[in-house]
Amino acid sequence: MVLLLVQDLHHGQEIYSFFNIYGAYGIIGIILSMCLIGFIIYKTFKIILENKIEVYQDFITNIMPQRLKDNKMLAFTINNIINIFLLISFNIMVAGFCTYFFQELNISKWYGAIVIAILSFATFSKSIDGIMKINTYLMPILILLIVFLGINKINNISFIEIVIPQKILKCLLSSVLYASYNSITLIPIIISLKKHIKTKAQAKQIAIITTIIMLVLSIIIFLLINLFSNEIKNIEIPITYIANTLGKQVKYIYGVVILIAIFTTAISAGYGFLNNVCKTKKGYIIMSSIMCICSVFVGQFGFSNLINLLYPIFGYLGIIQIVFLLKII
Repeated sequence: MVLLLVQDLHHGQEIYSFFNIYGAYGIIGIILSMCLIGFIIYKTFKIILENKIEVYQDFITNIMPQRLKDNKMLAFTINNIINIFLLISFNIMVAGFCTYFFQELNISKWYGAIVIAILSFATFSKSIDGIMKINTYLMPILILLIVFLGINKINNISFIEIVIPQKILKCLLSSVLYASYNSITLIPIIISLKKHIKTKAQAKQIAIITTIIMLVLSIIIFLLINLFSNEIKNIEIPITYIANTLGKQVKYIYGVVILIAIFTTAISAGYGFLNNVCKTKKGYIIMSSIMCICSVFVGQFGFSNLINLLYPIFGYLGIIQIVFLLKII
């Protein structure tokens, strides 16, 4: 779970879009959002352990209010929201790959999109176990690089803020949306990890550790972006730009790490979508080829544009799941 969430931090665009735009209030938003994610992790583990849930569909049925449990259309809709989100996440990662090529290497986005589309299709055609295991080694390196950037670059913290109630409310909403859209893919992964977690005590430990790690990394990235706010206004991958300021060695190391992270994130999202919607091997191959071809064109829309437009939408949709999970209604 930590690996999944860290993957959302490697480019810095989401932290910038959801929190930095609110200045110092953004730190409050980060704290709220990470605590909410931690609570969602614990609550989800608690429910699947108590009810011996094995699949996501059963989880959705379990958390629904009693009066809605027989509403198959609602469960169907929520399930399809997740599938669409996985598909969109795949395309956003393709756009991120393209953007890196353009931003750092001055190579056309078309070439970057074609490269990752071909690599993705080739990977989907085989077992992705080896590719996904890379994350086990990659994410600790990414965490160390973010901490290294923070230690070397954060030497002062300064904010000039005027207390604006509307701004605080918008920041709080943004923090809920960030946790909400992350929960869309996080909850199915938590369910798949059930075999490794046997007790509520273990679930609580994982939730606390994940919250702490994500909170520290998010605040480091938030402060780094704040420090370079003037330089990165038109930069789509802020953390890469900041890494470049530490010299070519760090630039190339971070570049390799971020490209692999983007690729494995794309594969994870794409594979999840294909497995959910394809029932036959032939259908799987056809759908994966269509998905990869379309991603070449979608990738041209721009990384930050896709994040700023689509993630908040799914954040609002994901609130339905959180409302059910927390038994608010």
